[in-house]
Amino acid sequence: MKGYCSYNKSDIVSHYNAAWDDDIKNVNKDFIESGVFNGCINLKDLFGFCEDYKRILINCNQQLILNRASLDMNAIKQYKNNEIVIDASKLKDVKINISKILWRMPIVKVSDKEKIQLLKVVNHQKPLKCAFRSWELCEYPFLPQNTLHSWKVKTSNKLEKPRYAIIGFQTDRKNSVSTPMSYFDHCKIKNVKVYLNSEVFPYEDFQSDFTKNRMATLYRAYAEFQKSYYGHDNVTPLLTRTDFKKLSPIIVVDMSRQNDNVKTSTVDLRIEMETEEAFPPSTSAYCLILHDQIITYNPFNGEVRTL
Repeated sequence: MKGYCSYNKSDIVSHYNAAWDDDIKNVNKDFIESGVFNGCINLKDLFGFCEDYKRILINCNQQLILNRASLDMNAIKQYKNNEIVIDASKLKDVKINISKILWRMPIVKVSDKEKIQLLKVVNHQKPLKCAFRSWELCEYPFLPQNTLHSWKVKTSNKLEKPRYAIIGFQTDRKNSVSTPMSYFDHCKIKNVKVYLNSEVFPYEDFQSDFTKNRMATLYRAYAEFQKSYYGHDNVTPLLTRTDFKKLSPIIVVDMSRQNDNVKTSTVDLRIEMETEEAFPPSTSAYCLILHDQIITYNPFNGEVRTL
């Protein structure tokens, strides 16, 4: 979901090495040859800390924890003669075996003069603040078959205020051989509102109708994400309007201009959804929350705390 919003047509070639493709429908088709693959994924494409934090870390211990799903089926698309193979028995037999993982981090070497200054920072034993935007994915496994639904997503403290919400729906895609997990469904969504306590985003309704090809406001919100999030002026979104409708009609809600003067101890994030027809059976909702995060890091003893 973050990749669809963050990548654009001009730099997608640099992500071929991470199994992305400018052909969204047939992405990854040529990534594996003779049953073997290798690639390189930038950590900034996986973690908000690596994307936002640009300073060096002194005397720091780092751990990278990777959790694999119990099934490989959701990560596989099998092709034959440029067509997707829909064969449950074949896909269930396919296993992804990772033989080697390399984790590469840049090491910064400074001059003797700067080294003395850094040692003073360490000896002061004062924690340093690290501010960045963290990513958190929340899932509603089975939406009720209604046309109106309210989802209380999470409660956070005032230092972890949500700034963006990226919302998507998937119908019968998990553990399915015929419908890839990398795409989303519009489910004839009509309108979405995100509430932060009593403050609502966006102010105006989306007023979408996918059966009548009315999705201009939804696509505009998606296309404007990089301008607001990264401060880019000229952006060509990764998804065309057609790809957006057919493959990944995700909903981007910008909450970056909220009223920060209101003093609250907690922030409740709630989503109200309205559709033209009831949600189909086996429909899941996903909400990727991009929120503020501040941690303190003590270079003397390596202690890390979340504020």
